[in-house]
Amino acid sequence: MSIASRSATLVVAVLTAALATVGTTAVRADADHGGARVEETARLGTVAGGPAPRLQARATSTAVRRVQKVTLKWNGAWKKQVRTKSATIPGIGEVTLVCKPDTTMIRLFAADRSAETQMWLAKHEVKNQRNVVAVKTVRIYRYAHAFDDGTGGTGAFAHEGLNQVYPIENYSSGYVDGIISQRPGRHQAAAGAPMPPVTSFSLNWYWNGFHHPAQYRFCQFDAVFKTTFPTRLGVNWHGEADAVDNVLQSSLLPSIGQLNVRCGTDDDRAGGIQSISLVPDVDNADVYAEIVTGEGDVDDHVDPFSKGFDPETGKVGPIPMPRNGIVRLFFRVGGIERRFIVSSYYVTNNGNARLNLCELAVAPF
Repeated sequence: MSIASRSATLVVAVLTAALATVGTTAVRADADHGGARVEETARLGTVAGGPAPRLQARATSTAVRRVQKVTLKWNGAWKKQVRTKSATIPGIGEVTLVCKPDTTMIRLFAADRSAETQMWLAKHEVKNQRNVVAVKTVRIYRYAHAFDDGTGGTGAFAHEGLNQVYPIENYSSGYVDGIISQRPGRHQAAAGAPMPPVTSFSLNWYWNGFHHPAQYRFCQFDAVFKTTFPTRLGVNWHGEADAVDNVLQSSLLPSIGQLNVRCGTDDDRAGGIQSISLVPDVDNADVYAEIVTGEGDVDDHVDPFSKGFDPETGKVGPIPMPRNGIVRLFFRVGGIERRFIVSSYYVTNNGNARLNLCELAVAPF
């Protein structure tokens, strides 16, 4: 029997109705998914125009979703200047936004250093008059691999800097889309283990005047963090033995359909080995996807494409997952758009089966 046929299927059959609104945007029936790229160019901000418009979100806290709106803003002429702001990441720790004339960063804290905690970022900015993107992974861990004795890891804090040079440039602006997840350390099996929910986030940053006297300096970070309960979307396994019966998660999501997240080993021969697909509630469905990998010009490192509904398979997709990168998915089902962000990292070609792994996390954003 193949791994595919033995794959355990996790069906989240009962979610509260509120989950149906997470990541939902009403769109015209003929709307172009690619418009998402156009609308986000404004998130870069400009020297002349100032910071990007504030992100649209309202802070909420319910049994199925928590939304945190965090704005860090100061002017050098103000008497009171708050230069750090934090958001709680449920079940994991916290993220702190830092904007000082000598330090600009997104800092992650994980309460459990023995776990494998990851903050993936797709960081967009302008370098040398070119729109560029960089995929970054901020990791906190005690065990770097299956055979680590616990001395190869990190501390409880890790960060991603936002400045391009040091001393920090006078002006900078850009935006980030990210996802934070956690699973057991790489020395432990991960499949089937209880894990904290996944948190997605968006951040726009802007500062100016840092090379001038203090009264002329200005900084604004604008961020939204979204955590969805009660289900955690993703597939995780550490070592090929852990992958048996654990390569597929199939979740029923209200108002969209069945989301299939798959991350198999190279020898399962079932097709769509590392992928996401959707069995939509209605045939009127498609997806616009962006796979972001590496670092450099946006045109070279953001791979956009669209897929329609396949009446033979009854699916939209599969959408392939990169070995090391981020994917943004814009599913449209019956005129309603649902947005997801995915972090994807897997190793399936190591000669030692214990060192092969998959860490794939999905969250509405």
